[in-house]
Amino acid sequence: MLENYNVVIFMSVVTIYTLFFDDIRVLSIDQSYDPIFFALTSLSFLIFCAEILLSSVCKEVYFITFFFWLDLVSTLSLLPDIGSFWDWVTGASGTP
Repeated sequence: MLENYNVVIFMSVVTIYTLFFDDIRVLSIDQSYDPIFFALTSLSFLIFCAEILLSSVCKEVYFITFFFWLDLVSTLSLLPDIGSFWDWVTGASGTP
């Protein structure tokens, strides 16, 4: 299932979103739309976590390999892009 063409395309779209849309949000979109982007980024985070979990269970040579750590670090790097979560971590009262 993880290597299905549709799943690969979907994960590619999610990856492109996570790579570029936070920068686009900061540069060109009004702050009133931030909660929508934070929700989409949170959903992306959960999707990537599910992919890591499923890959660890289903693929024999995935868990604790280079690609596992690469996926884990890249997924954790999404957390600062989630404004409400990052505000909670840093103790900030809101995103500027």
